[in-house]
Amino acid sequence: MSARDLNDGRVSISLEPMGEGAVPLLEERRAALSESFLEVEEPVEAPVQDPWMTFWRENGFWVFFFLVCAISVAIVAVKIAQGRPSAEVSQTVEILSIPIVSTIFTWCHIWLAVQMCFYPVEFFGCCKIGNSGLGLGWQGIVPRKASKMAEKSCELMVGRLVKMEEIIDRFTFDEFFSTLGQAMAQCQANVNEKVAAKHIPKLWAVLPQSVKEEMLRKAMEATQASFEPMRQDIRGNIESILNVKEMAVERMVAHPELLIHMFKQVGRKEFSFIMRCGAQMGLALGFAQTGLWAATRGCSWCSWVLLPVSGLIIGNLTNWVAIKMIFSPVHPHRFCGGRVNFQGVFLKRQPEVSKELARLITDTVVNAERMLEYLVASPGYEKALDIFNKHIASTLDDLAGFARELIPVAMGKDQWAELKKDVVQAMLEELPHHSGLFSRFADQVLQIENTLAVRLAKLPPDEFEQMLHPVFQEDEWLLILLGGVLGVIVGLFQAAVLGQ
Repeated sequence: MSARDLNDGRVSISLEPMGEGAVPLLEERRAALSESFLEVEEPVEAPVQDPWMTFWRENGFWVFFFLVCAISVAIVAVKIAQGRPSAEVSQTVEILSIPIVSTIFTWCHIWLAVQMCFYPVEFFGCCKIGNSGLGLGWQGIVPRKASKMAEKSCELMVGRLVKMEEIIDRFTFDEFFSTLGQAMAQCQANVNEKVAAKHIPKLWAVLPQSVKEEMLRKAMEATQASFEPMRQDIRGNIESILNVKEMAVERMVAHPELLIHMFKQVGRKEFSFIMRCGAQMGLALGFAQTGLWAATRGCSWCSWVLLPVSGLIIGNLTNWVAIKMIFSPVHPHRFCGGRVNFQGVFLKRQPEVSKELARLITDTVVNAERMLEYLVASPGYEKALDIFNKHIASTLDDLAGFARELIPVAMGKDQWAELKKDVVQAMLEELPHHSGLFSRFADQVLQIENTLAVRLAKLPPDEFEQMLHPVFQEDEWLLILLGGVLGVIVGLFQAAVLGQ
């Protein structure tokens, strides 16, 4: 079909062929839309940090620990080189090994506690108690509490912060037809061909091309006229058509690996921080443990009490402190003129975490493609079809104009009703051919990611904390207990080795 403009005085639509991957004017219009939208809600930007400061903050302790280990090895090597008695060398090794073992043990058991939050995805063990995920074995806290965690987080994110009525309002007539008008015109032209070939094949075959184009123009005018009534109808019934919160919860529960990836990704800096801080506490407590062991070395049985008990204290204390540091204190406590902020490390990064969480949610759960997939398989699809049928029928009646009463008589009511049904069916068959185009347009126009990021960042810290912490809080004691048990085991092992 040659290039031609269909213009009803509101939106001009070109009928030039358009590839599936093309989104006419989308980038330019998206930029314009984003500018107007972000006048109200500014984007969340992560603070720019000096790379050297970041490096030393994240790796400075390990550089220091490596030096401690190197110095310890050097001291032992010097004593051996000097030909010192083996008993003296052995005693030196025993003393120097205690803080090193304490550091490595503390880092390892905190790392294990972090892994146990996520893995195994399925219960591993025996004697499982119903669907609790508990028994003689273990299931990661996140997959075990997937339903509860998804329910709580989605209630806030896609229940309170993002309303579907607000999202529907972002579909505007001008934006829709200026961007997707060509695709809609192609769909309509194909529908005309299919329906006419069935109902008036001989007449359609001899109609001049100009007449067919005029019919297409009239059809597009009617489609444009029906846009706002259909949008309002969908908006008024959106809760019965598409429950986005239920969709998000179902997907997360069915695919707990999405939740695992989401929490690991947004919390990766916090997990690294608490493991690093745990190792620092382990080294400090290890030095204290060394002093106590050296002071009681003359007592044959003291090491069997001191080392396991100190291991219990170190294991419990470091896990408890590590867990508390993530979410406590909830509100910022600023010192030194605001330069020092004493706050839970996860909450301190609330703007950055909000941006990343919004990106992960929209990439994997709440986007146009997922919503369409869910709608087609949900009870709301029938309601959506009813609305679609109603407005298509109304559009056809409008096209018939003054003859709307005569056509059913001339064609027969049954044939007129069948024609309407065929138009709907043909349109439903054509639209999926452009689903990728429509999905990309919807994602970029709706701005769900940006909306969610901005509103999460603006939440009061206590509400942001309540979105995630309570679910973990129920099982914190297990992770603390794990640290203590492992501390006792390592302490007994140390006592056995040092006792020799």
